[in-house]
Amino acid sequence: MPEKSIVTDSPKSTSKTDNIITQLKNGLSKIGDIGTNTKDKFVNYVKDIFDVLPLIEKAGFRTNRLIVGISIPPSVEIHFSRVTEFDEGYIQELLDEYSDKKMFKLILKGLLMSNEFQSKISTEDLIFSETCIEISIPPKISIKYLNKEIASINKIETEFN
Repeated sequence: MPEKSIVTDSPKSTSKTDNIITQLKNGLSKIGDIGTNTKDKFVNYVKDIFDVLPLIEKAGFRTNRLIVGISIPPSVEIHFSRVTEFDEGYIQELLDEYSDKKMFKLILKGLLMSNEFQSKISTEDLIFSETCIEISIPPKISIKYLNKEIASINKIETEFN
């Protein structure tokens, strides 16, 4: 029961990814203590994450923001919103189809776990905003909530943009 994907694979999006990877390489080259081999591994690690983001969108989660932490150990923080909910059968089909992509499995299972967890937590004043996955050592999943009044203002701002 796949929904229409909001992911585009246009040359424009590919060039943006290439531009980000180039900026990442430039940033890493400014840190003198990191060897070439380590820089290449980190760049490939970030590329793996970029490569699975369209697959994560197929599973119903939109990437809101991505933050690369150039540190030791490096980290990548990705903020997601659930835009479409699919049944377990479809999600399992995706997991089977992309079983060779470890990063996809790691991110999607984290999102599904946090989605289940956050659905059990509610409050009068706060509403669920997004899930943040920080891929680092150790990995971390954050469930973010906003005050209802702030969420309404954010929604209005988004509609004007």
